[in-house]
Amino acid sequence: MGFVARFFMLVTVLSIGELYLLVTVANEISFPLTLGLCVLTGVLGGGLVRYQGLRCLKEIQTNLSQGQVPAAEIVSGLILVVIGTLLLTPGFITDTVAFTMLVPPIRLFVARRGVAAFKKRAVVRQGGGFPGQGGFSGQAGGFSRPSSGSGAGRVIDVEGEELP
Repeated sequence: MGFVARFFMLVTVLSIGELYLLVTVANEISFPLTLGLCVLTGVLGGGLVRYQGLRCLKEIQTNLSQGQVPAAEIVSGLILVVIGTLLLTPGFITDTVAFTMLVPPIRLFVARRGVAAFKKRAVVRQGGGFPGQGGFSGQAGGFSRPSSGSGAGRVIDVEGEELP
């Protein structure tokens, strides 16, 4: 089953579960109170997402000023965007997931796992930037030495004149 089919199935099952839970809660505590809870979680969550987002931005700036790559912090910021979307969706399941992900250690753990999974799938080539010689190094802050493949250590010297 492809990604799109799994995503569609997840959204369908989640929507049915949210609707069932909302109707059940509304039958127990009344519709206006259930609606009020949905609005309250949205407003409270929105404020928390804003606060966490500003804090995440500060961490990214701190890492950049120290010359570090803030990969996990950037992914954490992207997770905050998803959390904001979940909080806009009325329902208790999405709100529970969103509030759980608002806990910074949990969100950073998920972000680091995402970065690690990406690094496993990423292909990093070292060497010159010309076809057949590999690509540029994935390291931050510059290029690496050429690999021992074809063209390693080759210097290209070009002379020319500027046109009028």
